[in-house]
Amino acid sequence: MEAIEFKGKKEGVFVLLDCSLEFDYLCNKITEKIKNADSFLGKGMEIIISLHNTDLNMENRNKLKSLFESLDLIVKKIIPPIEENIINISEKIGVFQDIIEDEDSILTNGPTLVLKKSLRSGQNISHNGTIIIFGDVNPGAEVVAEGHIIVIGALRGIAHAGVKGNDKAIVFAFRLQPTQLRIAEIITRAPDGDQMIPNDPEVARIKDKRVIIEKYA
Repeated sequence: MEAIEFKGKKEGVFVLLDCSLEFDYLCNKITEKIKNADSFLGKGMEIIISLHNTDLNMENRNKLKSLFESLDLIVKKIIPPIEENIINISEKIGVFQDIIEDEDSILTNGPTLVLKKSLRSGQNISHNGTIIIFGDVNPGAEVVAEGHIIVIGALRGIAHAGVKGNDKAIVFAFRLQPTQLRIAEIITRAPDGDQMIPNDPEVARIKDKRVIIEKYA
């Protein structure tokens, strides 16, 4: 990607930044691009900054916000790489949720429940739509959803997606290692003995009346 790119979405104008670049160089490219984009970016326009490739510390985030404000733009929010990743995943499978700021809060937005913390043994989450978890689901924890289950972390507990017979539901995790995984009425369990830790995100779905697990692409 270029140092700075623009993308219009229903939520507003997104400014995509390649944060792997040296910060001062990135700021210079931002200034140059914004000054040449007067016809696209109106004075006082609200924008959403999307950080790519690597995150920025709070000091540089504040500098970035001040830079855009000096260019007569209003920064509505800054989305770090992990949250941009889940937006892309969610859009691909047909769900979308607002980004939430509070690390410990739960947001119900239409059919999607977003939880931003890990689940410990003994904790259970149940929802009548899709569940997205920014954290791990540890052994002894259980997640039950009528829709999809998406875990931005390790899934090592019990997961049941499509609980009311939705055989189109999926289970996605950065590390998919459930003790039990169920989609609709079809159940699969972890094999006995040591398991190989997956190196890539994986997705489980029903195919030919059985649950299959594939590398997510």
